[in-house]
Amino acid sequence: MDYRIKFGTSGWRGIIAEDFTFKNVRKVGRGIRKYLIEENFFDKGIVIGYDTRFLSKEFAKEIAKIFAESKIKVLFINEPAPTPVISYTILKYKTSGGINITASHNPYYYSGLKYSPSWGGPAEPEVTKKIEELLYKESDDEIKESFDYFVKDGIIEIIDPSNNYLESLLKILPYELNIKNKIIFDPMYGTGINYLKKLFKNNNKVIFIHNKFDPLFGGLEPVPYEEFLSELKSEVLDKRAFLGLALDGDADRFGVISSDGTFITPNEVLSILSFYLGKDKKEGIGRTISTTRLIDKIANYYNLEVFETPVGFKFIGMLIRDGKIFIGGEESGGLSIKGWLPEKDGILADMLLVEICENEKVTPKDLIDDLYNRFGKFYTKRIDLRFGDEERELVKNFIDEFSDDKIFELNIKNIDKKDGLLLNLEEEPSFILFRVSGTENVVRVYFETQNKNLFTYIDEKILNFIKNLKEVKNV
Repeated sequence: MDYRIKFGTSGWRGIIAEDFTFKNVRKVGRGIRKYLIEENFFDKGIVIGYDTRFLSKEFAKEIAKIFAESKIKVLFINEPAPTPVISYTILKYKTSGGINITASHNPYYYSGLKYSPSWGGPAEPEVTKKIEELLYKESDDEIKESFDYFVKDGIIEIIDPSNNYLESLLKILPYELNIKNKIIFDPMYGTGINYLKKLFKNNNKVIFIHNKFDPLFGGLEPVPYEEFLSELKSEVLDKRAFLGLALDGDADRFGVISSDGTFITPNEVLSILSFYLGKDKKEGIGRTISTTRLIDKIANYYNLEVFETPVGFKFIGMLIRDGKIFIGGEESGGLSIKGWLPEKDGILADMLLVEICENEKVTPKDLIDDLYNRFGKFYTKRIDLRFGDEERELVKNFIDEFSDDKIFELNIKNIDKKDGLLLNLEEEPSFILFRVSGTENVVRVYFETQNKNLFTYIDEKILNFIKNLKEVKNV
């Protein structure tokens, strides 16, 4: 097999019918099954779900049959399921783990597979590495028995976890969910649709857009970043709504539009929640290396510890699992809190923000402006570069070889290579991060500073760096 199956920061992803095929899905499924058997984790069954993409349900059924033929109990979710619901169901039923067939926020022609172990968070790197090794020893042969055969046999059980998930979610929220202002919700044609409809079934203040399953996601990428939320912004402004909220394709990421049409970044949402939930907390705050240092100022304000992790919510999830943080998140739009799930949950994030805004009687824009008045403005940017193999290799070499005390004539305070190349600059709190994506053929550059002139300067230098990539060693 020429194609190499590799797990990234959020599982294995591939193009449908090219990389992501039934043969490869069977190999991965058997690799996970072999891992569970070798580790003696298989006896409590496994949760299996799927998203709204083309063939997702069929891929999920194929995975379910693999476990069922080995007499491993399968809890098969009855409809497209958010990734956090997989996590919730693992913990509720105390299963050996869970699998979601989803490519999350990737374009419609991708599919993917997320594996979560028994603690409910994304699988640790050592686990996925072991699965990668095992799957190549496994067969990709078809299974003779049908999905329905195993359902009739009772080894596959169809379940609906939606009511339990939503009831538990409402209990964990710090305030009573009482929406009095008009809200526009955009689930982006994804798995959050039916969950949101149930959550707000008796509330005429909530208006939905893009609330039907569409494997093409309306021609857009199902990622709740500003460039894909223009319709949500228009609806918020046209209907004079209090705010607009969004979810990505598997509902583990969130997006926010304030009443004036301002996009509130995930960095800003995490900062708002950290500040308003942080009072009287003893646990710390978790953030990835690419996430805003405004978190550090908020933590310092409350005299709390900051836990910095590599990119990937699995590391935040482990901190939540171990009780070290009361909230943790990442700039890409994922967060969770103590007492909930060790997995990012976009529905939770949106509900927390709604509650705070309703309780404080202010918009998200008001809340972040207040934080900037308290702690100073932060200027932050992320550049995603889709490179070919040659350019990508040049950036990897640059990351590996860089050891200078300056970049772009700026003094470097320290260098951290635990995940890419993190350059903390002498002018604090300023940083530049170069990182090769673990799930996509993308190189990402992040930078942040509280100095507007420095931000503009770094931005120009980064653009020149990109244009002259082949002379990267001369930067």
